[in-house]
Amino acid sequence: MARPGIADSPWFWAMLFSAAGVVCLLVILPQYAKRQRRLEMQYYARQEIERRQVEGSNAARPQGQEGAAPPPAAGELIIPLWPLLVLFSGMMIVSSAMLWRSKHAPRAGATGPD
Repeated sequence: MARPGIADSPWFWAMLFSAAGVVCLLVILPQYAKRQRRLEMQYYARQEIERRQVEGSNAARPQGQEGAAPPPAAGELIIPLWPLLVLFSGMMIVSSAMLWRSKHAPRAGATGPD
């Protein structure tokens, strides 16, 4: 009896789609980081404007007294993509291992060498 093809395995499709997700995330990561950084700076600016309106002051705070939480460093984002990258990479590794295991496992009912 012939073994089914590799494309018949759900592990193959899980591996393929998770690999496509990893590739897509790696491709869009630089553009996403630039855009997200700009959006987050706008968010911080709106927070500062709102703070000034609530306090009733039009001036910015003196250097060193800007607020309780300073803006994040250049590489830090409020909404990063690395959790998705880790998730898709983990799915790809697990599905690859399961695909390899299913293709190299001894077949049920097969007799060993005599």
